[in-house]
Amino acid sequence: MEFVKELKKLGLKDKEAAVYLACLELGPSPVQQVSRKARVVRATTYVILESLMQMGLVTKFKEGKKTLFSAEPPRQLTRLLEKQKKELEEKEYQLDEVLPELQVIMKTAGDRPSVRYFEGKEGLHAIRQEIVMYSQAGDTVYNFTPYDHLLAIFPEDEPVYLRQRVAKGVNSKTLITTKSEKLKQEMFTEAKHERSERRFISPEMFPSTSGMTIYRNRIAIGTFSGKLMGVVIESDPMSDMMKRMFEIAWIGAGILEDNKGKN
Repeated sequence: MEFVKELKKLGLKDKEAAVYLACLELGPSPVQQVSRKARVVRATTYVILESLMQMGLVTKFKEGKKTLFSAEPPRQLTRLLEKQKKELEEKEYQLDEVLPELQVIMKTAGDRPSVRYFEGKEGLHAIRQEIVMYSQAGDTVYNFTPYDHLLAIFPEDEPVYLRQRVAKGVNSKTLITTKSEKLKQEMFTEAKHERSERRFISPEMFPSTSGMTIYRNRIAIGTFSGKLMGVVIESDPMSDMMKRMFEIAWIGAGILEDNKGKN
């Protein structure tokens, strides 16, 4: 029967979709006709019709001695989406309630660092989403970024990630490498308007295909070529050390740019 797959995507089960479509095509009909049209046994059809009525997708009424079932207009299917949206909002609320406690559970004993591993493009995407989610307004994230390799993996996600960071009020300082002079010029022009500071390091000096971001008390390292993978290290002393090392590299990149400008 057509449209069963589409209705399943909205949240109906196979037989629920089949029975609803049968009612839609038949118009007001007794259960035996709906059962035959949907190819669902009569006893099961009764149960499914009750379920569809609870969803507001089917109504029943008497016509003489007969009980007829009729599908509600397809626009009523929006109720399924509204229900899912409400359930999702409830789950998000529940997660917000329990998240602080889960974060405490995740902490390892003493000052021992917490290390998590991620694999594939989805894993790297999860790390980038965590950077935005975990950072707070006024924070600065520090990046070593080989942009040619990063954009090869996330050509469409990069603008979204940038908008999310800026919308949240999070600043960034980035040491970038790229072989594209055009991209370099674009990035340094855009940086003036997006809470970003950027300095350039030549790919010859920093030929790595991996990148690193330091945010709050975490260090995220991702590999953007070959086998995609990443790791997040949560440690106050380690993240503090890496921020200090970043600042040293930042100063060095500034000196190189100044010397290049003089030559």
